[in-house]
Amino acid sequence: MNIAILDDSKEDLRQVKSVISSYYESQNTSADIHLYSSAEAFFTKYIPGFYDLIIMDIYMGSMTGMDAARKLREARDTTALIFISSSDSFAVESYDVQASYYLLKPFDPEKLCRILSTIQFRQSQNSRYIELISDRTPVKIPVRSILYVDTYRNAVQVHTTDAGIIRSYITFQKFEELLEGMKCFLSCYRGCIVNMDHIEKSTDEGFVMDNQELVTVRKRGSNAIKKAYLEYLFSSDSDK
Repeated sequence: MNIAILDDSKEDLRQVKSVISSYYESQNTSADIHLYSSAEAFFTKYIPGFYDLIIMDIYMGSMTGMDAARKLREARDTTALIFISSSDSFAVESYDVQASYYLLKPFDPEKLCRILSTIQFRQSQNSRYIELISDRTPVKIPVRSILYVDTYRNAVQVHTTDAGIIRSYITFQKFEELLEGMKCFLSCYRGCIVNMDHIEKSTDEGFVMDNQELVTVRKRGSNAIKKAYLEYLFSSDSDK
């Protein structure tokens, strides 16, 4: 695990690092932790996709944590992101940059560990794959690469990040069974499932994915669908 912690408080940097180090030691997982006192210092050494987790304060001088998060997402970096702040002023705005969680200072170390467990669960889930027959050929599709799934005529269409659209003549019900237990998938309407880990933002029409495609949501029950997404976004591992 490559982890970055951004905070202009040396004491907070020390405390967060201590909690994270102890957690990953308990999980027998190697964690390479990098500390930065500002967002500017972080970006002088930043490489897109290098970090598995970034934890940052909101208020850090000329470039805030929210500014830094937007810059990360503009670079198409999908790393897990946790905000730790003395104010809840940006809690709602953190949804727009797909923050995994928003903690208030002084934070509860046990709560941070639960969040780390959730992130670890999702990352292990992303190593899973499903198998389909497409054009009479067996295809393995990594779960993490699935943006959303819909139907066209008699085929199930799997929209992916790296292989385009993969079509298979399987019933949608059978396809849903392949995803059993994978909490990252949400039904938007009959015959359409979205991978919530690829949602960039929620709009009145539906969900904008991180490839900028819009997946619409059925009008009836749309509030419940969007609520389910928000609950997933800020869920703990005990909810999985």
